[in-house]
Amino acid sequence: MGRLRSMPRHLPSRPDSAVLLGLDSSLLRSLSAVAETGSFVGGARIMHRTPSAISMQMKKLETLIGQSIFAHQGRSVVLTPAGEALLTYARRVLGIADEAMMRFNSLSQRSIVRMGMTDEYAVAFLPSLLANFAATHPLVEIDVTCRLSTVLSQMLDNGELDVALVTADSTGRAGPPGGGIYRDRLAWAGTVHGTAHLRRPLPIAVGTPSCMWRKAAIDALDAAGISYRITCTSENYAGQLAPVLADLAVAPLPCAVLPAGLLPLGPEDGLPSIGYFEIALRRSHHAPDELMSAVIDHVGAYFQARQIT
Repeated sequence: MGRLRSMPRHLPSRPDSAVLLGLDSSLLRSLSAVAETGSFVGGARIMHRTPSAISMQMKKLETLIGQSIFAHQGRSVVLTPAGEALLTYARRVLGIADEAMMRFNSLSQRSIVRMGMTDEYAVAFLPSLLANFAATHPLVEIDVTCRLSTVLSQMLDNGELDVALVTADSTGRAGPPGGGIYRDRLAWAGTVHGTAHLRRPLPIAVGTPSCMWRKAAIDALDAAGISYRITCTSENYAGQLAPVLADLAVAPLPCAVLPAGLLPLGPEDGLPSIGYFEIALRRSHHAPDELMSAVIDHVGAYFQARQIT
């Protein structure tokens, strides 16, 4: 095996970043194979090419970067300082390329994502989430389950769901979300031109006793000294909404989920502020990494665009 010829000294002392980005990945893979085996013969065996083809590739690589990459040492070849530097870049470039191909190849196959969320979040956010995700991942099927946040968390732990939007916190603090991905204001939902909010005891429609919004609403009424009576209890959003639409009660709900015909009521209407709530995005440890990373990135970007600080 002949000694590799060094390039003239007036050429650049290190590979230019633009040149590196434009290099054929097959050249970089051959470089890695030769460096790993210490010979063109060994590199050729890994790359399923002839030694002469590998030798030509390395000469082309030397020409492109203007540096000698290998030095002859007996029957083996060793990397020059420039070759060692190039190999470091090559491994980084190839690692990113392999990661990208692994991710997008997995997303090009028909897959199913089992997503959970509450009824309220499905009404407010799911149409836009599905439309945007389907545009970029047309082969991914979304299987949606609507349950209470406590139930969804248990299903995640049991591996029955891949990812879920759950209520993480109910707080009086405004501003951007803390541990969650989205924060919104809770308000008393009432009908336009309705009178339910004027009655005392105040008729309220609430969720089940485990509901954070129910607790926040009752605590606010107790603190304000406003008497109330529970006219409807439902774990279902539609069930809670029905008496409100009939102007038989008001209900503590996120502003984002209020349908046409309802408006948020507060101190200006004689009702206490309830505070704010956060949505958290949780994933199951059983879910496939590549696909879940894409879903989580998409959902996170969606809520970041909606968030009002």
